[in-house]
Amino acid sequence: MPDDLLRVEDLNITVGGAPFGRRRRARDVGGVPAVQGVSFTVRRGEAVGFVGESGSGKTLTCRAALGVLAPGCTVSSGEIDFDGTSLVDLPRRRWDGLRGTRIGAVFQDPGSYLNPSHTVGRQLAEQFRIKVGHRRREARQAAIALLGTLGLHQPELVYHQYPHELSGGMLQRVVLAIAVAGEPDLLVADEATTALDVTVQAEVLEALDLLRAERGLAILAVSHDLAVIAQLCDRILVFYAGEIVEAGPTADVLANPRHPYTAALLRVASVGDWRRRELDVIDGAAPPVGARITGCRFADRCAFVTDACRAAPVELRAVPDAPAGTPGGERFARCARLGEIELTPRVPERAGAPA
Repeated sequence: MPDDLLRVEDLNITVGGAPFGRRRRARDVGGVPAVQGVSFTVRRGEAVGFVGESGSGKTLTCRAALGVLAPGCTVSSGEIDFDGTSLVDLPRRRWDGLRGTRIGAVFQDPGSYLNPSHTVGRQLAEQFRIKVGHRRREARQAAIALLGTLGLHQPELVYHQYPHELSGGMLQRVVLAIAVAGEPDLLVADEATTALDVTVQAEVLEALDLLRAERGLAILAVSHDLAVIAQLCDRILVFYAGEIVEAGPTADVLANPRHPYTAALLRVASVGDWRRRELDVIDGAAPPVGARITGCRFADRCAFVTDACRAAPVELRAVPDAPAGTPGGERFARCARLGEIELTPRVPERAGAPA
């Protein structure tokens, strides 16, 4: 589709195999599969969220789209297309023309991405000089203006401060400013609000919403916090053990999950119900990376499992009675009993005073 900015098709990633940067066919790569058959799109101006337990393949998928997979990880098969350009095995010089200009990224622990020896303003202005082509004075003015846009009070003062002089929330907004200085079309935000208190988290999310409204920025967000995804994202993809197990419009998926894992995530993530005396947990553990499983990978932890669930691979199927008629309205779930079982979620809420 013309409005598809990022298209990922049947992505497979292995770990412990060929060195990063050497494209081989799946049977020649070695290692174990960590991401299997992942397909999705991100439309222009759209926010898409990834959720799932640690090790489910969310960050690996994002890093593949950024071309920054760690050594020992490789794209064994599949396609990653950004606005008509294939990103798989893209030469480094081509990546230099995309990162910071067409594609930006922001991660958790913002202090680790800033040079402690330079002021934050110098590091931000450098982006405007290198990626945009501003002269020194223009870069300084643009940097101060962007810091103000992202909600930093007294941006002229912040411009001259060092990373250790700023709070975690201020640092995250500085890193966000660096990521969007070149006015990218796509921002990858991997746990960008982790370790921030609720108030600061809300401010960062408001800044992201502002960038979407003003610049038409598309966002690919990864978070363990379902409330963050509910507030920020138009669509949600639920990952489990390297696969997508459910996908669709965020509000519909959270209100009416069709995969038992999604419903289980919602139960354990319901932080707003202060009357609960016991915390829900998902019994068992996710299978180890590379585990050979014939049927549903969630079967050992699922309360609805039958022999049919273990008998054969389960495909990601369209939800037959899902609401339609809106962009991104498609619903999919990877469940052998799709349509047979009734799931009762709790929609995640922000922690706060009892209602």
